Amino acid sequence: MRNDERDRVRGALLGLAVGDALGAPVEFCRRGSFPLVTEMGAVPAARLPAGAWTDDTAMALCLAQSLLLRPDFDGHDLLTRFCRWRDFGDNTSTGRCIGIGQNTLRALSRFSRTGAVTADATRRADGNGALMRVAPVACRHWRSTTKAVAMAASQSRTTHASELSAAACELAVDVMGALIAGHRWDDVWPRPVAAAWPGEIARLGQGSWRSLTVDAVSSSGFVVHTLEAALWAVGTTSCFEDAVVRAVNLGDDADTVGAVAGQLAGARYGASAIPARWLSMLVKRELVEDCADALAAACDAVDAVYADADDVDRPTRP
Repeated sequence: MRNDERDRVRGALLGLAVGDALGAPVEFCRRGSFPLVTEMGAVPAARLPAGAWTDDTAMALCLAQSLLLRPDFDGHDLLTRFCRWRDFGDNTSTGRCIGIGQNTLRALSRFSRTGAVTADATRRADGNGALMRVAPVACRHWRSTTKAVAMAASQSRTTHASELSAAACELAVDVMGALIAGHRWDDVWPRPVAAAWPGEIARLGQGSWRSLTVDAVSSSGFVVHTLEAALWAVGTTSCFEDAVVRAVNLGDDADTVGAVAGQLAGARYGASAIPARWLSMLVKRELVEDCADALAAACDAVDAVYADADDVDRPTRP
């Protein structure tokens, strides 16, 4: 793996954590009701110091560690790690599980009771809780589009019984993989649309977000809104900082919109483009960096073994 590719792998995971931490203080705040957010702040109500992350990053770290051990994906291993996060604070920034969503909580309770590794299909869950954590899939398998998008959907279905969520994760991982490979943002669009994608996701893949004004962008917890807002924030700016600032200042589900925008912007620009002042404040930054570097190293190892395999199907830029 070249240094620039490794930088973008690190950028995707660090960008997720930075966007999460930057947006956390204004989560659930109405757009325009707070001063412009450009620096990390504390969340006193949740006892989070400035630079601390929430469930978005904690779950992404669980997914990263699971993929390092089980690169072909193991839902039981992933859900076991999520339960340890819920129960014992594994991979948290402060030692406590913060911000667990109701869909995730139900899925983990069901897993604990029955061992089921997919969410209850009778309870549709179109929230953004699987999208927010998906970057490790792209970091680990960006050279194989087929494997990465399939795995993106599989990890989504462990907690969210939603084809919207699964398709949103597939699109996000596909875009991140292309960016990590070195393709320019403008050359990424439009994306190939899978026949099974719901229309809302297919339209995002075709670039429908490009024509939106800020007033038309919703930053709710609905997975389509979150992905649309993140794509819009990254696609209407020209550097990592501006993209994430634009994302979190949309308000509402600000930490998750920030986390998804951070994943995409990190894959676009690399970790070297993330402002040093934000990185210096990020709680447990080394843990995030170590996970990203381990994913990059694992990708290097599999490339060495399967360099000629059909599975390695994403072209890279010279």
